[in-house]
Amino acid sequence: MRKILLIFVYIFAFFGLVMAIGFFAVKLELTNVKGTSDDKSGIYNDFASKQKESSYQDQDIESSSSTLSNLIDKIDARIKSLEAFKSNEKENLCKIFVVSNYSDYNAKVMFDIYKKYSSAQILDKMVFAVSFKKDIPNFVTQVKNCKDTNITDITLNEKLSNIKNQNVFVWQNSEHWAIIKNALSKDKDKINEVSRITGVDSRKIVSILIVEQLRLYYTQRELFEKVFKPLQILASANKMAWGIMAIKEKTAITIENNLKDKNSDFYLGSDYENMLAFKTSDIVKERYDRLINEKDHYYSYLYGALYIKQIEVQWSKHGYDISDRPEILATIFNIGFKNSVPKENPLVGGSSIDILGYKYSFGSLSHEFYYSGEMEDVFPFDDK
Repeated sequence: MRKILLIFVYIFAFFGLVMAIGFFAVKLELTNVKGTSDDKSGIYNDFASKQKESSYQDQDIESSSSTLSNLIDKIDARIKSLEAFKSNEKENLCKIFVVSNYSDYNAKVMFDIYKKYSSAQILDKMVFAVSFKKDIPNFVTQVKNCKDTNITDITLNEKLSNIKNQNVFVWQNSEHWAIIKNALSKDKDKINEVSRITGVDSRKIVSILIVEQLRLYYTQRELFEKVFKPLQILASANKMAWGIMAIKEKTAITIENNLKDKNSDFYLGSDYENMLAFKTSDIVKERYDRLINEKDHYYSYLYGALYIKQIEVQWSKHGYDISDRPEILATIFNIGFKNSVPKENPLVGGSSIDILGYKYSFGSLSHEFYYSGEMEDVFPFDDK
């Protein structure tokens, strides 16, 4: 009995040592994964730059117009932009047709979204996401050749009448994605409510959540098979990063402090100051309980959305609008506040993730989900 007791004592002492090491490792930020820069960062930046040059930014006619002349000018500009959109319709349809040669599933998603939003910009971003796939030779060249085309709605409808359910995005073809998608559908009301009160579009929130989830599923496969697969639930990170969005304690505290600090670059304004107000005196416990709650993910989404919003505001204050750059927002979300340095050509990157032999950076995978169009019916595009 004495030997057995000694064994138990040694075992508990060992686990105590491991927990202590883990605690101090987190506090000293020794557990931080070094982010990598995506070698395609320049391509992302060039594309974003061209999009801004060619875009027509709609303005709020009622709030920004002070004279009848201004009102007429803005209506006239809007009419011209719609005419330009219509004149390029064959070219846009051709781009979808090119995609259909490689994946009729993705082409059908694009076609439906194109008709719904009547947005060449959203279409171009979706086509751009497909262009990164290595197994699609000559894709970019074929898209460029769409300047001279006779593709029509009828032609495309005929081509997409019999979908074979092929998908160019590998993560969508796995059982992992099926489970995540099912779990997200159950949480849609909470996500959309967080989107409403924070002003962060739901698709941005989900585009980061997706990466955290896929990363956990593909790095903790035994846990996936035993827990998340049979229960069909979202995975929670370990003790070092909390909840389904893997937010560290230090990050959560920074998010809270930024809401109150009027001198912070990340300050969102008085309307947001009490959005994370605590209800008890035991703030440490309440914060932890909020983020690790397996039955209600509301606060995980809220912290995540406020994190995104604070990054957007910081960059905007320095003259850089990254509100339409999910790959940059996700990269910063992953590498942390202290690495959020506003600049003209930001790098896409973050943690490296291997999915079925395809290597992603955190930011690139977020971008791929956002513009895949997947779950658009539940989490629509932010169509400004």
